[in-house]
Amino acid sequence: MRINKYISLSGFASRRAADELVADGRVQVNGETISDLGHQVDETKDQVTVDGKLLKLPTNKKTKVIMLHKPAGCVCTKDDPQGRRTVYDYLPPGYHNFKYVGRLDLQSRGLLLFTDDGELLYRLTHPSFEVPRSYYVWTTRPLSESAAQRLVDGVDIRDPEDPDAQEEIAFATDVYLENGFAELVLIEGKNREIRRMMRAVGYEIRDLKRVSYCQIQLGDLPAGEFRELTANEMNKLRQAVHL
Repeated sequence: MRINKYISLSGFASRRAADELVADGRVQVNGETISDLGHQVDETKDQVTVDGKLLKLPTNKKTKVIMLHKPAGCVCTKDDPQGRRTVYDYLPPGYHNFKYVGRLDLQSRGLLLFTDDGELLYRLTHPSFEVPRSYYVWTTRPLSESAAQRLVDGVDIRDPEDPDAQEEIAFATDVYLENGFAELVLIEGKNREIRRMMRAVGYEIRDLKRVSYCQIQLGDLPAGEFRELTANEMNKLRQAVHL
């Protein structure tokens, strides 16, 4: 088995990230650092470590993905130095090794996916796969059609108070004006992207909720609750990212 596949199946990193780990000299096989990206390992006998941490392949691994309806007021992290509630506080210990797919900031709520598959995680989050995410956005005043068009055309979301900030363009692939809120569809997940986009067109967000990710719908799952994805939903994910 190729070394990057081994690392990916262990859940440590995606295959591309695994190649970077090898190139950086952080991967050892049976105690020896390797540099060959095509290095083959015997998954039944070889011991693979990254920075000294022993990697293990799951027995009869079957990729799992769960969805959580993240409430506002909890953070996307394992351990918060400020002692705030985290998304993992809503999951039983058996899921604490799962990694979340794309962050939601402290006050945002809605659909948050978790997976134990490093390669799937990479494909769901890397911009090159253009995975769509949909958000409902409530603003302090109704979003105008002209502002919606500006969001589709692209707006500069750099910090206006930072004189050294470089131009950073973000755009929505679609904006739908609904009764009392707007639905935005994005294919990238930059830090606080929607909040920065709205600020760029002169609007303040009251509430922000992610309702779908890669065709997976939040539906009526209550806030703070989670469930595993169905077989049909898993097939949708794999097809969307060519797995």
